[in-house]
Amino acid sequence: MSNLKLFWLGPPRVELNGQLIDLSRRKALALLVYLSVTDKPHSRDALATLFYPNYDQSRARAYLRRDLAVLNTTLTGDWLDVDRDIIQLKSGYWLDVSRFRQRLAAGQDHDHAPESPCPECLELLSEALALYTDDFLAGFTLRDCPEFDDWQFFQTESLRQELAMVLERLVGGRLKAGHPEAAIGPARRWVALDPLHEPAQRALIGAYGQAGQVSAALRQYEEYETLLEQELGLPPEEETRTLYEA
Repeated sequence: MSNLKLFWLGPPRVELNGQLIDLSRRKALALLVYLSVTDKPHSRDALATLFYPNYDQSRARAYLRRDLAVLNTTLTGDWLDVDRDIIQLKSGYWLDVSRFRQRLAAGQDHDHAPESPCPECLELLSEALALYTDDFLAGFTLRDCPEFDDWQFFQTESLRQELAMVLERLVGGRLKAGHPEAAIGPARRWVALDPLHEPAQRALIGAYGQAGQVSAALRQYEEYETLLEQELGLPPEEETRTLYEA
């Protein structure tokens, strides 16, 4: 079987045998995304309703057949398992979303507290972070498919929460291992996910401080204090103020 690699973290990208594949039909690309991420069989009627909601069932199924034909023609190597009623993507493809989640799950199986990752865990978390180049299907939408857009939104939010977990554990582990410089990058990325999330702000302030970048640590606190006042009318928590004073 040919080598199929699917990259959905960031703008969608498909590679077949090391070559970039152009799937110009957005519905065909979305169908490939949905089949690969759900990784299970779907009925023709369900897919027709999902991707062609503005048409009657007969016309929707006809459009589905057209986009399946596009996928079959483009993805040489017999990747689709299609019969009269059921459609699924055959196993054997590489998917960055699955790989990202596998790297995160592998570290969680270790016999130690999640907040104290071992060196092997840190390596797994680093691999997961490297896979997450951007949000799920960044820049891609199907405006005439509200159910697909809803599914994409929830996938995006779920993956962002998992990314926050990766960043939290990676930052904490690098700080405990005495590598604050290596913690600054992921700490900044953690803050960027949600600038009002105080544990992330504290982690970044602490990483700057431990790395000897005191002015950056003080500036980060002051910027967060201003943001918190503007957005919520609240001061930083006592733990954060104590870190700033230290």
